[in-house]
Amino acid sequence: MPYVFAALVGLASLAVSLLLAMRRLKTSEERIANAVARKQAQVERIRKVARTTLQQARDLRDARRRRNSVDMGCEELEQRVKAAGSNDRRVYVLDDRRTRADAGWILRVVNGEYAAKVNAQLDPVALESWKRGRRILVWGLDEKKAREKLHARYPENKGFAITGAESYQG
Repeated sequence: MPYVFAALVGLASLAVSLLLAMRRLKTSEERIANAVARKQAQVERIRKVARTTLQQARDLRDARRRRNSVDMGCEELEQRVKAAGSNDRRVYVLDDRRTRADAGWILRVVNGEYAAKVNAQLDPVALESWKRGRRILVWGLDEKKAREKLHARYPENKGFAITGAESYQG
């Protein structure tokens, strides 16, 4: 009987050990399944972030291309503005009073000493236009009358000089 009792105690302890081992195995399986699920969720998050990153990289490349295109357009426009500004095509009108017999004359007037003799507070751009010469539309019977009319407004004693004259066809 002591052998039977010892066998039963051994069997009972074996059953308890087996139950404990089964619980540990079940807990380990749950942990592994949980870890696999977390890993899969992490992989999905990484894939989503990677897709977003790739899309942002494409958007960035497109934005850089557009920026480069706009920069080139701006440079071209600046060059065109600079080229247009270098040739002053403005025509100033002395007055609009005229008779039917009057003809239009465009006279170029320069004054390199405008700041010293006329107005020192004038804008630097305007001072530069007086140095280069301004084109002024004057109405008169002939070129001589047009020059006289212009000299009345811009006298030579203040440094104004007529450097050219051409007939106005407009």
